[in-house]
Amino acid sequence: MKLPITLLTLAALSFHSLAQEESLTPIFNGRNLDGWNTDDALVASHWLISDGQIIGDNPDKKGSVLWTKANYNNYELNLYFQTDSPDYDSGVFVRGPSHQVQIGVSRSLKIDLTGCIYCPKDLQGKYPIQSDKVKTTHKLGEWNALKIRVINNRIVTHLNGELINDYMTAAMPKEGPIGLQVHAGVHQKMRFKNLEIQPTRYDEPGVVEPQYDGIPVPVPNGATVLFDGKDLSLWRGMPRKGVENPAGEVRWKVESGFMQVTPRQGGITLKEPLLTSGHLHIEWATPAEVTGQGQGRGNSGVFIQGFPEVQVLDSFNNKTYHDGQASALYKHAPPLVNASRGPGKWQKYDIHFSRAEVENGKVTKPAYLTVYHNGILTQDKIPFLNKAQNGGLSLQDHNNPVRFRNIWFLPTE
Repeated sequence: MKLPITLLTLAALSFHSLAQEESLTPIFNGRNLDGWNTDDALVASHWLISDGQIIGDNPDKKGSVLWTKANYNNYELNLYFQTDSPDYDSGVFVRGPSHQVQIGVSRSLKIDLTGCIYCPKDLQGKYPIQSDKVKTTHKLGEWNALKIRVINNRIVTHLNGELINDYMTAAMPKEGPIGLQVHAGVHQKMRFKNLEIQPTRYDEPGVVEPQYDGIPVPVPNGATVLFDGKDLSLWRGMPRKGVENPAGEVRWKVESGFMQVTPRQGGITLKEPLLTSGHLHIEWATPAEVTGQGQGRGNSGVFIQGFPEVQVLDSFNNKTYHDGQASALYKHAPPLVNASRGPGKWQKYDIHFSRAEVENGKVTKPAYLTVYHNGILTQDKIPFLNKAQNGGLSLQDHNNPVRFRNIWFLPTE
């Protein structure tokens, strides 16, 4: 059954799009620190085991992190923590030192941000999401349940059953160790117990009613038309393994106001890097005659230089991996929902993106990309640290005769 889309629905789907796969496995055996790195003398002096708990105690007020020996990729981590120190500053690092789930009071902001993500290298603020729920959810002096879900570039945290953060990072290692911290500058005694982990994956995005009738969208004033349905003079052919095309000849078919992929003859790309920051509109249709399944059914892709591929696929009653279906950022983020129309029907992407801010060769503010598929939000301001200030546009040949029409770009004023 298709559901009407609302902001509330999107918020719920944003959270419920993470699911458990297997039973929880302890990463702490309750007896010793087997499986944890204790070679460092400072770490060894700060961390001990008592009553089935890992205890971090730093009377010297020096900071240290207890790291797992193993690296982890996509997972759900469940643990309990407790302290009596009112101004404690601790945390759990995920996939290494660049991203931390805060436990306790931020030393810089002087407020309790337990469950919030600390990631200054993301350049979206040290704590991009500061939840007001922490004040009423965190229980000082009692055992608190913390759940951390990490999948692809996304971190979701729950504190005592309450959603605290649902955050998409700009850049994050694909795997890394888990670390428990006692922060420098304050004496604290942190207790951790029942640390358990399991692999995790995305749930299938829910199906919603598309908000597009297939009629071509008028080109707005100020937009650059990249394909008007008549010729491909702005485009050149791309090489493909086993297919020679030294002159960059475009071998796609143009007829009846659309262009169509000629399978196994290579993709096409704009001759000039015309895309700065702005709004890219593109309409596409998969073959009306259904052949193949999964990734073999109506497959192509939209490549904006500096961002991942926006997947083109016949995702109407067609199962595949969720970060590979229509309007997914391929192998990066699945769509919030599935807003696909049926085979042979015209669909549209409205892709809004802003380039990164760069000073002295360094990114100071991430680039962002948002996707609407058939009028429905499917990617919500996903951050990237790419420095590119402009770029080309490429359309993929994935062996299926996918059609494209009415492609235009409206730059941001």
